Amino acid sequence: MKYRRTLGIAVATVALGMVSVPQAFAADHSMETKDTMFPGEDAAGRMEFTEHGDIVKVCDTDADGDAAYLTVFDGSRDGPKLYWIRAGGEGNCTTVRASMGGKYNLPEHNIHFLICRGDDQLHAGYCNGATWHNDN
Repeated sequence: MKYRRTLGIAVATVALGMVSVPQAFAADHSMETKDTMFPGEDAAGRMEFTEHGDIVKVCDTDADGDAAYLTVFDGSRDGPKLYWIRAGGEGNCTTVRASMGGKYNLPEHNIHFLICRGDDQLHAGYCNGATWHNDN
């Protein structure tokens, strides 16, 4: 009898622990920039955008000596630049979010993202861009 009660408590504890584990939230949008213009090349950088909380993350995904740069524009690629962030060194990421205030609290309309690979923001190449509607 004592064994069953102990076993029941152990099973209930494990089950409760599994239920209360927080789930990771996937980004609403993501894209990569390549090492070169040739198809099939590995990604040099990756960005993710989660609308709820305006969470923007850029990561350097290749040990190529360059960094990943992400520029965020209001409305379209021709709109005003809101900010840019950088991640350098394979596996390193930079994350900003609306809770940081100011420029990181994005407007609730179209936002254009441009991710590039380069040795600095002015000499970046191999870019990839997308416009997504921010409505959260």
